[in-house]
Amino acid sequence: MANDQLDRRTTTIRPEVQALRAVAVAAVVLHHGWPAVAPAGYMGVDVFFVVSGYLITALLVREVERTGRLSLSSFYVRRARRILPAAMTVLIAVSILTLALAPYRDWAAYFREIVASAFYVENWRLAIDSQNPASAALESTPVQHFWSLSVEEQFYLVWPLLILAALAFARLRRGRAVPMLAVVLGVTTVASFIASLALTAADHNLAYFSTFGRAWEFGVGGLLALVLGSSRFRATAAPSLRAAASWVGIALIVVPIATFRDDAAFPGLWALLPVTGTLAIIWAGMPEPRWSPAALVRLKPVQWTGDISYSLYLWHWPIFMFTPMLLGMPSPPWLMVLLVGLSLAVAAASKRWIEDPFRRRTGAVGAHPRVVMAAFTAALIGVLATGAYAPQVAAEEMQVCRSTRDAE
Repeated sequence: MANDQLDRRTTTIRPEVQALRAVAVAAVVLHHGWPAVAPAGYMGVDVFFVVSGYLITALLVREVERTGRLSLSSFYVRRARRILPAAMTVLIAVSILTLALAPYRDWAAYFREIVASAFYVENWRLAIDSQNPASAALESTPVQHFWSLSVEEQFYLVWPLLILAALAFARLRRGRAVPMLAVVLGVTTVASFIASLALTAADHNLAYFSTFGRAWEFGVGGLLALVLGSSRFRATAAPSLRAAASWVGIALIVVPIATFRDDAAFPGLWALLPVTGTLAIIWAGMPEPRWSPAALVRLKPVQWTGDISYSLYLWHWPIFMFTPMLLGMPSPPWLMVLLVGLSLAVAAASKRWIEDPFRRRTGAVGAHPRVVMAAFTAALIGVLATGAYAPQVAAEEMQVCRSTRDAE
């Protein structure tokens, strides 16, 4: 069973993984702030998907090897503590800002997507809207970026079940676990990739938001976790080869982000570029040669950005969206720079006082977890209730305004 042992290092926080998160979130922020600089910055999401597939698969298989079983309840609780507090805080903040700053005419659309985001089906909300000719352009909302979080949550829901099914089949056939996992995950990944190509050819919007068309990106990350854990493929590679692979991986991510402009052709085969680049960087690890990118990867700003990447992804877009509403004019370039700084500050605060306490169960969360969770639940119920009632209020207010204008 030695070859079935997953490398325990694959489950730890590694500098190259943090650097990938930093690059991914930087690409998304640049795309939202300065589209001309990063016209395909949305490819940062593809990087996130591969990293998630790699880390979660490694984590799950490690648990199986350590305990002989896989606890779904423990896994889902850990994921909830990691993801939900910051996300729900953003949704609550967006709801309040929508009522305070957004025009009445936008309330219905905003709250429809806030509710979809709260239930992690925003990707399907947008996929459905993209099929309606009247809304195919998909006007931006402050929570539109939750589509990728929705895909990720759906992956977290299904992936452990696939692993359990593979393990059960392996026991039934008295076979080894990792090879059976590779078969099940490999078939799922190939099927999803074929679906992505077919969907892109038929409707690139549907392909972009579809969980089925995106699952292969998580899948290849998961397969890499199995390969690195059950072989010496990386350990026996020459350091110079790993360093070269790292640089090639960086190029495969950065160059398309800065140059690709054919949105209608994405994801399709073009998604292979950031995906392959991410796989190459993870496989290479931290190469020893002095000319490798390891020194850049270890830079404190890079590691820090990777550390706050989740909160930065959550907060930057609402900040970008609501500032023009507050000021009554589009944000000029100099203000966008300040907004990025503000986003970084808010993300750092969110990481320290929202993400970390829930994940580590420290502070008030550790002392009174039920009280804190009850408060979050009550706030979320308030968001959902507002989402149901606010559009009706907005419609009534707009009708009053129209009646007043007609009377004048």
